[in-house]
Amino acid sequence: MIKIDDIHKAHNNVFIKAFSDPENVKVLLKMALPEPVKNAIDFSKIEIGFTTYVSDDIKDYYSDIVVKTRIKTGDQEEIKLDIYILVEHKSSPENKSLVQMLKYMYLEWQKDIDQKRPLRVIIPLVFYHGKEVWNVPRSFADQFNVNEEIKAFLLNYRYILFDTKDWNFLGEANRELKDNVFLLTALVLLKSAYNEDMETIKAIFRLWYEKGFIKNKEKVIFFLLYVSYIRDISLEELKKTLEESNIAGGDIMSSLAQRLIEQGIEQGIEQGIEQGIEQGAKNNAKETARRMLSADFSIEDIAKFTGLTEQEIKELIN
Repeated sequence: MIKIDDIHKAHNNVFIKAFSDPENVKVLLKMALPEPVKNAIDFSKIEIGFTTYVSDDIKDYYSDIVVKTRIKTGDQEEIKLDIYILVEHKSSPENKSLVQMLKYMYLEWQKDIDQKRPLRVIIPLVFYHGKEVWNVPRSFADQFNVNEEIKAFLLNYRYILFDTKDWNFLGEANRELKDNVFLLTALVLLKSAYNEDMETIKAIFRLWYEKGFIKNKEKVIFFLLYVSYIRDISLEELKKTLEESNIAGGDIMSSLAQRLIEQGIEQGIEQGIEQGIEQGAKNNAKETARRMLSADFSIEDIAKFTGLTEQEIKELIN
């Protein structure tokens, strides 16, 4: 059984892969930001960073991105701007996101004070692709159950929300995005991560075929690994779905099998973990582990996919 923390890490991996590219971040910002903010930003000067300002109990759930750019002013002067993108992977939103955003702002402003420079402008943006309705108050002060007269004296800020449930990837506004197949695939798979809608997956596969993306085998396998990881779908069903989209599944699935070590996963998990690992299945799992070690898989991932303990895997190294 795949642990929830591991699923969050899988989501993180896709998000980081997609948005380590400044051009992809520009696309996201142009979709998510209100017009007045977009019009003020200098999109020619964007730097991307990943924050470490997360508490230990939630660090595996977030891959927070900081977009460093400038705000254009009327007198040709530019002001430093951070757009702090908090990525919420959990299926149900929590109010702790409000404190997470505030924590980033406080720490960055403290740096500005320590270095005796003006406080930078910080705009928080939440990227949410969870299952439940996002019900976290949009303003920090609104989480407090007090009247407006009292709220006037409370610390407050407002964030921007990009909820993938509200994003129609088939809409006319996304025509240009369809030429960026990698980014579109990442966004659509994150959007559909918590549902069982295979039609969305099929639509992505058809796009791969139409745009020739299928030639990018490493990127295709990257996404297929993600799909097989977060969905209750067998490799055979995945192969069938590819073929229904006019994509020859044999060669791709052969490569995917090498990455996941298909026989080892199916025998080690299906025969072993749920029913008690019999000797034959364990031997297969060990052989799978050896091959995964040679392919530089982590011990943690090998244990997850084969059912062996980390100690058993370490013994294979020696």
